[in-house]
Amino acid sequence: MKSVEGLQDQQFSRRFAWEYKLTLVLYLLGLIVAEILTTYVNKIWGLSIHTIILFILLVNAAMVESTDFSNLLRSMMPIPIIRIVGLSIPMMQIKPLYWFPIVAIPLFAASIVIMRRQNLTMKDVGMFMGDYRDNYRVQFFIALTGFITGIMEFFILRPDPLIPQFTPVLLLGGFIVLLLSTGLAEELLFRGILQNNAMKLIGAGWGLLYTSLVFCTMHIGWIYFADLV
Repeated sequence: MKSVEGLQDQQFSRRFAWEYKLTLVLYLLGLIVAEILTTYVNKIWGLSIHTIILFILLVNAAMVESTDFSNLLRSMMPIPIIRIVGLSIPMMQIKPLYWFPIVAIPLFAASIVIMRRQNLTMKDVGMFMGDYRDNYRVQFFIALTGFITGIMEFFILRPDPLIPQFTPVLLLGGFIVLLLSTGLAEELLFRGILQNNAMKLIGAGWGLLYTSLVFCTMHIGWIYFADLV
């Protein structure tokens, strides 16, 4: 049964490759338009576009013949949900630090549902411990780049403090909140699920590029072009 489904997917990919590639480009353009409207024009318009994109993704994923394409479309559904939830929260009445976990909770929930529906293991989404003896040097330098790029981004954005006082307890609490709500949540969705499905469908290089462009699009709201780069 699985071999038959796999053959059908291969035939679908060869015959209709241009269709789903065009579809992915249109979804990316739709997200870009929605983010630009949200940031520079009118939040209600942006919220409306994100809602429409979510509905189209839902219908499109249910109608396509390719399992891989359907999985990719389903893995994109949490992306407009992120913005819909964020725009629906009265942020002025919530402390900035609490806003991150509030948005991350539905993101985690959606990611877990997608993993179960697509039979993705923790290893499939990159959540596993490899052999540290072989790659600990590489991992160390990767972690080091995080500090460097983090400092660069701080000087680009100049964000206001998320904690009222600089104390060890508040600093640790803020670190844990950001680590889980932005770091883990975004890595799980974008790199673990979305990138995994994109690479299966359109190849490693194009899948990585597409995921990066989608992730970049969702940061248009930071306004600064240097941050997007």
